[in-house]
Amino acid sequence: MNALTATNRHTEPCPLDSTIQILSGKWKSIILCRLMKKDQHFTELLVSLTGCTRRMLALQLKQLLDDQIITKTIDKETSPITTSYRLTPLGKSLIPVIMTMDDWGQHYLNQLKLAEK
Repeated sequence: MNALTATNRHTEPCPLDSTIQILSGKWKSIILCRLMKKDQHFTELLVSLTGCTRRMLALQLKQLLDDQIITKTIDKETSPITTSYRLTPLGKSLIPVIMTMDDWGQHYLNQLKLAEK
């Protein structure tokens, strides 16, 4: 299921489901955070995602590509051929959403810590 099909998952339009679908996946949020800082080559991403396999990274990138959140550039002029990824304009429009979610998550964790005391 991609983000577009998630829109009608409950038999009614649900943009929130589309957003959640785009961000769901074990590695997508961290991939997007990496790409918010700069374009990344496949290998750079793989090395920075401890525990992520090549196959899983390729799958998560494909889903983000299919949802038009990132774009892929293949440079055949280099040896070996390099593949890099960057946020699309739609992907860049997710940055404030991701930052707000990060802020909320930090607030949530702080509240849980306070409740433990």
